[in-house]
Amino acid sequence: MNFDFYTQFKEYSTVELLKIIQKAADYQSEAIKAAKAILAEREVTQNELDQAQHLVKEEEDRANALSNKISSYKEKTADFFQPILNPGTEIKPVKWLNILLLFIGLQYLWILYETIKGLLAFLACRYCSFDIFTFLMLINLLYIPLIFYLLYKKRRWGWILLFADNLVSLIMRLGESYTFFKYQEFHQGSTSTFLFFILVKLAFVFFLWRKPISNLFAVSDNTKKDTIMVAGTLGLAFVVLMYYLSA
Repeated sequence: MNFDFYTQFKEYSTVELLKIIQKAADYQSEAIKAAKAILAEREVTQNELDQAQHLVKEEEDRANALSNKISSYKEKTADFFQPILNPGTEIKPVKWLNILLLFIGLQYLWILYETIKGLLAFLACRYCSFDIFTFLMLINLLYIPLIFYLLYKKRRWGWILLFADNLVSLIMRLGESYTFFKYQEFHQGSTSTFLFFILVKLAFVFFLWRKPISNLFAVSDNTKKDTIMVAGTLGLAFVVLMYYLSA
């Protein structure tokens, strides 16, 4: 069933009909014919022609501006994620840092959500007492923004804290491997999740250790060695303590 453009366009102003004709590519041929037929029955002034052209140009300018803005956002997004999209190309270390800051920012938002949820549950519980886990949740709210700030400012301590944190976490998780797999049938833990956490921490340690990244924070080789010794010792101490307490 064909649509009656003529009847609909009868109510349109002359300027609106002129706009339809000037933007013929956006309309069906029947619509253009109807608009021309109605305009033939009217007296079209030069002022109306100028007004229609002005409105069409304004719409085209807005569409072009929006298209350019979208293209600009796409280019900036592609440039931001270049280390992930084109890992084989030569990439400035600062771009990797931007990805790292994004990851930490998202991690903080998730921890903030979990912490607030945990604190609300704690406040709603009549019989719950303040323990070490509640304390650690509150510490996280300060610790992660501190690392984020130090990394953003490219401070040496930002690298040291983040590297030590990931190395200690990696050693502790590796230390849990024996009991995790030995008693997996009882705790029903996910092997893929367990291994994924290890791989993520290992990737962070490897990434931060690379010369271009450590140089970005002005971290010397001696500082790297000292950090790995201290963090490694702490990690192993936690593992030994964990097995001692569980024995």
